[in-house]
Amino acid sequence: MKRPSLACGLMSGTSKDGVDVAIVEIGGKYPGNRIKLIHGQTIPFPAWLRRRLLQPGEKFSAIEVAALDYLLGEIFARAVLDVLKACKISPGEVMVIGNPGQTLLHRPRGIRFGQRRVKASLQVGSGAVISVITGIPTVSDFRAADIAAGGEGAPLVPIFDYVVLGSRKKTRIALNIGGISNVTVLPKDRDIAKVEAFDCGPGNCMIDFAVRYLTHGRRQYDINGKLALKGKPDREEVRLILAHPYFRRKPPKSTGWHEFGNEFTLEAITRMQSKNLDVADIVSTLTEATVEAIAGSIRKFVLKRMEVDEVIVTGGGVHNPAIMSGLIRRIPECKIIEGEAIGISSDWKEACAFAYLAYLSLKHLIKAQNPQIPPKGVGAKNVHAARGRSQEDSPLA
Repeated sequence: MKRPSLACGLMSGTSKDGVDVAIVEIGGKYPGNRIKLIHGQTIPFPAWLRRRLLQPGEKFSAIEVAALDYLLGEIFARAVLDVLKACKISPGEVMVIGNPGQTLLHRPRGIRFGQRRVKASLQVGSGAVISVITGIPTVSDFRAADIAAGGEGAPLVPIFDYVVLGSRKKTRIALNIGGISNVTVLPKDRDIAKVEAFDCGPGNCMIDFAVRYLTHGRRQYDINGKLALKGKPDREEVRLILAHPYFRRKPPKSTGWHEFGNEFTLEAITRMQSKNLDVADIVSTLTEATVEAIAGSIRKFVLKRMEVDEVIVTGGGVHNPAIMSGLIRRIPECKIIEGEAIGISSDWKEACAFAYLAYLSLKHLIKAQNPQIPPKGVGAKNVHAARGRSQEDSPLA
C-alpha cells in the first residue's frame, strides 16, 4: 500500500451529455495524498439517450428507472474499459472505481410521501454492473450516503478540495461551474472543521438549455460565450431569475435540475421572447443571471465573514469568457484563476474527486478505524466487489 495506487473516477453531471472518465494515481497518506491525473476522456451518450435523460425525474416509470440503471451501468463500464485500453492499463492494475451515477431526482429537503416527509435522491448507473463487467471493485451511492449522514448530497467534493487545494498561506474558494455551480471554502489554517461547501445555483444549465432550444438543437452550448458577449442582458429578467427562493436560503444547501432546469428556464425564455429579445440577448441575460447568482452567493455567504485570497475555477464554465470576465468584475477583491494555474484540470476535476473518494472508501474498509478521516459528511454506501457485493457505511468528510 506504500506504492501509488491507480483509481478510476466517473462523472455524469447535470448536462447529461456523456460520462467523464478519469484515471488517477494516488500516493502518500491522508491528508497529504498526492493525486495525479493520468488520463481523462469524455464518452458521449447517444443523442436519444441524452434526450431521455433530460426529462424531469418524475416522468420516469419504475421500469424505465430499472432499465436505465442497468443500461448506464453497462455504458459506464464499457467507457472505463475503453479508456483503460487507450492508456494501455489493464483492469487488474486499477484499485477501485468511484461511480456517483447519473442523477434523475434530487430532493434533499424531502418530499411528501404518505404521512411523512422523506428525503430523496436517485442516481442510476449500477455499480454492481460496472464491477462485474470491469472486474474492478466499484463504490457507489455517494449522494444517498451523504444525505443519510445528515448532509445535502451535494456538493460531494469538499474532501478532495481540502486535500488538493488547501493552503496554509491563502484562504481559497474552490468554485466548480458545471450544470450547477458549487463552492468549497478552504480557510488557510487548514482546519477541516471550518471547511464549508454549498451549491450556488445554476452553472451552465440555463445557458445550455437556452442555446439548444433557441437554435433547435443546432448548437449545444454557447461556444466561447460568443452569444452572451454579443447580446445585451435584460436587467429586469435578471432580477426575476434571482428572485428564486433558493438564493435566499442559507447554506448548507444544494439544488439541481428540478429548480433550474428546462421548466424554469423555458418560463424565462418565454417572458423574454414576449419582449422581442433576440437569441443573443436571451443568452446574455441568462449568463448575467448565472454570474450574479455565483458572485452573489460568494459575497453573501462567504465574503461577509472572511477575506478570501483566491477563487479557483473549474468545470465547463471556465471555457466561457462571458462567465469568467463577469466573475472578475463582480468579485474584484479576490483573484480569479483557472484550475490549470495550480495544476488542477478544469475538465476532469470532479471525475478525479470521485476516484479519490472511492479510494478513501476502500481504504476505510481495509482499515476499520482511521482517526484522520473526519466523522461526518460525504460517504459511500455501497462497495461492489468484482465478485459478489458487500455493503459498508464509510463516514468520510
